[in-house]
Amino acid sequence: MKYASVTDVVRRIKANIDKDYRLQSVAMEGNIMGLKRASQGHYYMTLCDANCSIRAILFRSRVGRSMEQVKDGDHVVVIGAVNVYEKGGTVSLIIERLFSQGIGALQAQYERIKNELEEKGYFSLDHKKDIPPFPWQIGVLTSKTGAVLHDIYKIAAERNPYVWIQLYPIPVQGEDAAPKIAAAIEKASKNTKLDVLILARGGGSLEDLWCFNDPLVVKAIYTSPIPIITAIGHETDTTLADYAADVRAATPTHAAELAFPSIRDIEMNLAVYSQRAYELLEAHIAKWQKEVDQLKACIQPRRYTEFLSLKQEQVRQQRQTAAQKLALHIARKQSLLRETQASLEAMNPCTLVQRGYGQLEQSGRIITKITQIKTNEELQIQLVDGCVKTDVKEVDIYGKNNR
Repeated sequence: MKYASVTDVVRRIKANIDKDYRLQSVAMEGNIMGLKRASQGHYYMTLCDANCSIRAILFRSRVGRSMEQVKDGDHVVVIGAVNVYEKGGTVSLIIERLFSQGIGALQAQYERIKNELEEKGYFSLDHKKDIPPFPWQIGVLTSKTGAVLHDIYKIAAERNPYVWIQLYPIPVQGEDAAPKIAAAIEKASKNTKLDVLILARGGGSLEDLWCFNDPLVVKAIYTSPIPIITAIGHETDTTLADYAADVRAATPTHAAELAFPSIRDIEMNLAVYSQRAYELLEAHIAKWQKEVDQLKACIQPRRYTEFLSLKQEQVRQQRQTAAQKLALHIARKQSLLRETQASLEAMNPCTLVQRGYGQLEQSGRIITKITQIKTNEELQIQLVDGCVKTDVKEVDIYGKNNR
């Protein structure tokens, strides 16, 4: 029986949690227990209610002023993503924001829009498309100035310089950014030459990333026939555009790595496939050679020659027998033909006339009996070379008239 390793099970749990978008942006309330501040500035705690508890971490980059008034035992509202720490095999919540007095108005609006779009099916896993294994033309939607575009070009040059990149510059924040982003996505998705689209932006606050939560952007991503990879904000930032995308990357660099196939990997795969094809061909040739050798062993050339000689003798005898039967049949038919010819010649009237016989006719009738002859009427005697006409004076019938 084959058993799974601990690593396999833990990584399977982590993969399932990472794929569940509902666990990647969780708004949760609870009480803080065991609050500790590490030397690096991170905060470790346990969030609990009356029934359950979960470990939580607030990294230094996310602390800000949110922890100034928070202490052990306080009731807080946190927003974060569920994560699995592989080495320890523990589940924890990576806190993105912490509120000691509830959720702010912008976050409440985020949750409302998220629930509405989720009900419409814009985040359905069944709708998501696979990234092609070898995309060669990539559309990039990001700011034409900034580190994101530089990072994407850098990764493309390192991994595959043969990939063609089409840039669609977009504003990445501001009140009027959302309709422009949606229009750019719609325009890029109509380019049938493109294999993949990358929608990317650097890190920022919830307000900075708000344009990527707009329903216009989410709908444009959902309706695109071309697969879309999103890489918006930091790894812990999750926008509604990420939920609608076919693949969410942690960073723009990660998005580029997903989109651009490594030319070295392609070359290695080709080498592996070539070797595998060569091995399969050799295996088939060896198999066929073995079958040929087996057939040769079964045939045995010496016995095969004897077999052919026997068959040739049988054919010769059959031909001889057939020729004899044909000659006998022809002789019989010739004998029958001669007999038929003799019979016909014997029945030929001309032959009889040539022997001294003649054909008698009277009153247009052929006379076959003497009783048919009438006296005092003309009688015609038909010979080979002419006809004799005579009158009948008297008819003598043998056995009658005293004869």
